[in-house]
Amino acid sequence: MRFPDDVPVLGDGIVTLRAHSADDLARIVEQCNDPESIAWTTVPVPYGESDARDWVGQKVPQAWEAGTTQCFAIEHEGRFAGSVDLRSRGSREAEVGFGLHPDARGKGVMKRAVNLLLDWGFRQQEYDVVTWRANAGNWASRRVAWAAGFHFGETIPGLLEQRGDRYDGWTGWITADDAREPQHPWIDVPVLETARLRLRPWRVEDGARLVEASNDERLRRFIPASPVPRDLADVPGYLTRVQLGAATGSRIAWCIAERATDQALGNVAIFDFEGPDDARTAQVGFWGHPDSRGRGIMTEAVQRVVDWCFEASPHGFGLRRLVLFAAVGNMASRRVAEQAGFLHVGTERSAARVGDGFDDNAIYDHLRDGS
Repeated sequence: MRFPDDVPVLGDGIVTLRAHSADDLARIVEQCNDPESIAWTTVPVPYGESDARDWVGQKVPQAWEAGTTQCFAIEHEGRFAGSVDLRSRGSREAEVGFGLHPDARGKGVMKRAVNLLLDWGFRQQEYDVVTWRANAGNWASRRVAWAAGFHFGETIPGLLEQRGDRYDGWTGWITADDAREPQHPWIDVPVLETARLRLRPWRVEDGARLVEASNDERLRRFIPASPVPRDLADVPGYLTRVQLGAATGSRIAWCIAERATDQALGNVAIFDFEGPDDARTAQVGFWGHPDSRGRGIMTEAVQRVVDWCFEASPHGFGLRRLVLFAAVGNMASRRVAEQAGFLHVGTERSAARVGDGFDDNAIYDHLRDGS
């Protein structure tokens, strides 16, 4: 395919995909020197005009003509906004890649660009499947793939190479027959407040408090399989896992922080969603830093989460029922459950792992109607 003569122009009235040109050079340099581009792509560092000229004048045309990569410039509001490509892997398979100029981000530009590219790739290039890969932690890239309807696979250790180092990689795929819509919810964790507390997403700055809590004897006794990191080196991986819960629609976790100091005091989470959207059930779990004990902190936090869970969308989550489990001997957690409105409805024999053994499990539930 000759470049640029045979490169099609694709558009949806807002975003246009076209061949790259010399007019794009300055903005390509700006994009490739942006910290986000450096962090998540393999662009040379530093990146100069000579790099952009070589890419636009040699590498992109050669790939088009060889049929190995079809790379388009993204145009938005009359100027270069980024690039998106399909890299042929043979056997009617391609891999998608993309990147945006900083001033085009947050406007839905890349979702439109990827949809245009997928339409063309499936219909005109007759690809059967398009795959996606990104360094673990590249949330902007994952969100684009999610919005475009990709299915997600496992995180593969050391999958991706970047400037001589290897990084864990996220994976995904979409077929020609798949709907171009998210395969599952992506939950944006809301900030919830009480008189004393702010329930917010966990942050890297909370790492020391996470480690302190994890090494507490009481937490380890009643949650022996807790994934909370016991070493600061494990904090980034733990936070990625927490964020993935929200990104896959499977779990929401809040850091319980004191409003006056923003110091982390514990965790509340909801997970194991079951049932139809208008009648869902979820489980509640929680743990506290030693500093939170004896102050009513956990009861206040759990009650705030319960209120939000039962409130109708868009101000709440619209759940019908919540369940909570606590070892029979964990009287502190049982008091929190009962003070937060949960009712003891049964007991499972020898079902709760406690230390090196087992205890009975107290089962609690809470209904939206208050019963």
